[in-house]
Amino acid sequence: MAKRKREAAAKEKVKKRNTREKDQVKASNMEAYEELLLWAKDKGINLNGVKPRRIPGRGMGIVATKPLKEDEIILTVPSTTLRTYETVHPSISRALPKDISIHGLLAADLAFDPSPSAKYRQWNAVCPSREDIWDYLPLTWDHQLREFLPKKALELLLKQETKFEKDWSMVQQSKLLSSTSSQKENQSLEEEQCGTLNKSITRDDYLYAWLLVNTRTFYHETPKTKKFNKEDRMVLQPVADLFNHTSYDPSDEETEGNKKTCSVAFSPTAFTITATRPYAAGEEVYICYGNHSNDFLLIEYGFLFDENVWDEVCIDDAILPLLDQSHQQAQPQQQQQQPQRKVTRRLNERGKKDPKSQAPQQQPPKSPKEILEETGFLGNYNLDPRNPTGCYRTQVALRALSALADSPGPQGEKKFRAFVDYGQDPWEESPEEQAKLNALLAQGLKRWSSGVIEKKIRDGLDNLEWREGHEGVVGRECHRDLLSMRWMQVRRMIDRALKELEG
Repeated sequence: MAKRKREAAAKEKVKKRNTREKDQVKASNMEAYEELLLWAKDKGINLNGVKPRRIPGRGMGIVATKPLKEDEIILTVPSTTLRTYETVHPSISRALPKDISIHGLLAADLAFDPSPSAKYRQWNAVCPSREDIWDYLPLTWDHQLREFLPKKALELLLKQETKFEKDWSMVQQSKLLSSTSSQKENQSLEEEQCGTLNKSITRDDYLYAWLLVNTRTFYHETPKTKKFNKEDRMVLQPVADLFNHTSYDPSDEETEGNKKTCSVAFSPTAFTITATRPYAAGEEVYICYGNHSNDFLLIEYGFLFDENVWDEVCIDDAILPLLDQSHQQAQPQQQQQQPQRKVTRRLNERGKKDPKSQAPQQQPPKSPKEILEETGFLGNYNLDPRNPTGCYRTQVALRALSALADSPGPQGEKKFRAFVDYGQDPWEESPEEQAKLNALLAQGLKRWSSGVIEKKIRDGLDNLEWREGHEGVVGRECHRDLLSMRWMQVRRMIDRALKELEG
């Protein structure tokens, strides 16, 4: 009994210490935000009726400190405070190739930041920690978890990885990581004025800086940035990057999770954020990063929405097996229907068989996949809450299946091509035909949901080692939680679609 009491007392002591440490961290964080606001005010950044505050369960956000009116400017950031390609430390910009992306250049500026650097100290103090970045952004995760990403999310991640590796390769090949004595002599005066560059960064150091840039930049178009690719028109904006994102569809403001957001604008002199509706004191104020699906938000920003009006899921894994199945079923039938032609070969003048008299060989009928590929409609099929019958490309694929099922061979292909090339839609005025297409889609979705999706959740993620520190554990628990959450959302989206299709 005494032993149990001692163990309980020890656990309670540890719990209190952890709580005290968390409270200290929170207090320290709030002090950092207060310092940022003082710094911002000194730089001419004006917050009108809003302030950073901790949002329970969601970190920091911008909250109204007084009632806000519609069309009221709530934040003004002078252009002189923006971190752009022009504000990059001269030693960094000169050492890197001219064709490095602006993203890569800004990341190098953060990674090689002169130490100590007083210019952005207050802003740096409120940026997400490396631990935060490693918890939520899939580019840092164990590669074994990639097989559990939805198809579209994996495609986005691989593109992101390619961009990062290209930028990191340019940094590695530059003179930033190793400088000769002569270069040091040439830089001595500059370093005396600006501080010594951090020359000992690792790949993870640069990755951390690169992902900070990726998650905190704003689109910024000026006469100068117009010469860049659209994705390179980016800037870092202290304070403005504290606004959280929400999805918003102006055509459907009654939908849950569809919150009207503030408008953003930039001019040669300033960046402004304006309220587009009244806000009550204490209400969180949002901006919109763009009309993005949860797959995009997960890869680019490391979070998911329970309700996202712009969410969608790639259903290639539901549609492509239907195409294969249709072709396999059609082949025996097509072989039986193929007429046996009697071939008569005449003799030519020399007494030999005339090749011209031989019957031409018939080409095998094209598969649905071949026809869809020829017409540019193979793959990239998506389902979203607004379109339970799938996107236009999905409907085109279903029409190809229907046409070839009704009339295998050239006749079915002709019917389908009339729809694609000339807009002749034999299904448009036929509820029976549309019901047939809906049934095909429902069949594919059911098979995918009960097979692949359930398998990924039950036999995949759920069977990974969940005990942190256990030998062989894959990723962190928060990584697996995010993946499980995403697949639950996908399954919920499919269930809603099936209810509409079969209702």
